[in-house]
Amino acid sequence: MKKQLSVVGFLAVAALLAAGTAQASHVSQTLKLSAGWNAVYLEVTPDDGNEATTDDASCAKVFSSAAVTTVMAYAGDAYASTRQYADDGSEILQKPVSYQTWVRGDAEGSTLQDLAGGRCYLIYVDGSKLGGQSELSVKVTGIPQAPSATWRDTRQGDFMNLVGVSLWEDRQVAASAYFGEGPYGADGALYQVSGGTGEVPNFKSVAFMGQPKVASGRAYGATAERSEDWGGVIGFVGPARVSFGTDSQAPVQVKNAGTQTRTLRFWVGKSELAGEAYPPGLKRRLASTDLMADPEWTELAPGTTWEVELAPGESVTEMFSVDRLAMAEGREYGAVLVIDDLSGSWMRVRVPVTVAAADDAESPAKFPAGLWCGTIQLEAVSRLDDPLPVQAGGTLKMSVMMHVAPDGSVKLLQRVAAGYDTNGTPRLFRELESVPAEEVPNAHRFSTVMMSIDEPVVEKKEGAFGDSVAFEWTVAERASDNPFRHAWHPDHDGKTADYSGETPSGDDFGNYANPVKPELWSISNRMVFSWHENNDPSKPVAFERTPGEKTAGFVEWTVGGLTAKEPIHSLGTFVLQRVLAAGEIE
Repeated sequence: MKKQLSVVGFLAVAALLAAGTAQASHVSQTLKLSAGWNAVYLEVTPDDGNEATTDDASCAKVFSSAAVTTVMAYAGDAYASTRQYADDGSEILQKPVSYQTWVRGDAEGSTLQDLAGGRCYLIYVDGSKLGGQSELSVKVTGIPQAPSATWRDTRQGDFMNLVGVSLWEDRQVAASAYFGEGPYGADGALYQVSGGTGEVPNFKSVAFMGQPKVASGRAYGATAERSEDWGGVIGFVGPARVSFGTDSQAPVQVKNAGTQTRTLRFWVGKSELAGEAYPPGLKRRLASTDLMADPEWTELAPGTTWEVELAPGESVTEMFSVDRLAMAEGREYGAVLVIDDLSGSWMRVRVPVTVAAADDAESPAKFPAGLWCGTIQLEAVSRLDDPLPVQAGGTLKMSVMMHVAPDGSVKLLQRVAAGYDTNGTPRLFRELESVPAEEVPNAHRFSTVMMSIDEPVVEKKEGAFGDSVAFEWTVAERASDNPFRHAWHPDHDGKTADYSGETPSGDDFGNYANPVKPELWSISNRMVFSWHENNDPSKPVAFERTPGEKTAGFVEWTVGGLTAKEPIHSLGTFVLQRVLAAGEIE
């Protein structure tokens, strides 16, 4: 089922929708493999950055050395599968296995083909094929992935969890410090691969070593006192990446997934892929200011660090921006966000910062074409006896959506459905029900309350976006959301008091003098968005493309039909931001 959301949450969701359209960002990891069995945690999904190649993550390509004969991928969540029937309709009698296996030279018998970051692997190295070397060193370059682990309660069965470790500065940490705030528990037991030449690895307890230590890039067998999805004390709310797509702002929300207060250190580094440039003008938002001004931003040079203290379960949203105007057409950009725990576990998480290339095929709409979302804030309103607006006793805020087409036509929207199709192209639809689910699987509906639901799209009456643009629409007499209509009131049926016929039209104000007063009146609306101070053409407000693709100005809203005399005039300000570069509404 597709979700329906208010426009307030559009920025965060748009970032999620854009995740599938972004370019890559690369780091490397070196695996040290000894003869026999090795248990490793792979932090990156192998990728060479060349879109022409499709087998970058294959076991055969990554482990090109003949010494690696077997790779087993651990799937801790396999036991949780509830599927009972196969695709052909036959009943599945065998429970899901916790390992998929690749065997060199046995393509048909192998159930594993590609490697993925954030997972644990058991790898067998034939010592006789090492050519006299003590170990095999394999450098893997690819896209970093945050740790993700499904733990099983081991108190009721003869099994163990295989969990990975990622530390900063190659530290060795007590298992209780790294795993102790998760399902591992205070009395957890740790096991490590014992090597050997058997068909399956053996695990031996490391408890005899005293306080067991864990090392980065390694995987260990571990007990658990409960079943839980837990990847470590550094957690994420939503996607574990900073994905700009074709937009200029992108968030990431990080949480303290542990049980004690922690200090997390953030920093941004360059991609290790040759030819992938550091995003120009990469900044971090510090704090919001007033409605008419951009928040305060700080430049993020490579290596810039900052720290955040979080209580258990607390999260922080970090917002970033890039200067898309400084991006060269066709150039690839990317960086890496690194998060370190400074509070004892020394956990390290690396996630990609991805930016789609400027003016590429995934951005069909040139600025300012696309969907603009934001708010209007009305601060002055006229009185019944005076059409001149005066300062109101409070502020009225409402959401607003506007679409600008490549030919310059502008529409004011009450609702719209947005998403990316399977080709990575941004798409907009008038109604959620009209979205082709197979083509656009992750569409969301957004709406505002400022317009009549019977007229979801209003074409501009006059003017141009970025200068002054006016819209006019009417809430019909018998519209379902007409404020004069009361669905449960028996007299509000559009008839005379004796139910003999319809009342005169509410649009004729002369009917106020007639013996039979109209019950329902239509409500006229005229809204003008102006990039001129106080709507004065001689005082233009600069409209230009900024890194945040954000713009602000003044709004005037005139509502007629609510009173028998003058229309009601309201004045205020608006802020809009381009959130989706879709050129048309389907």
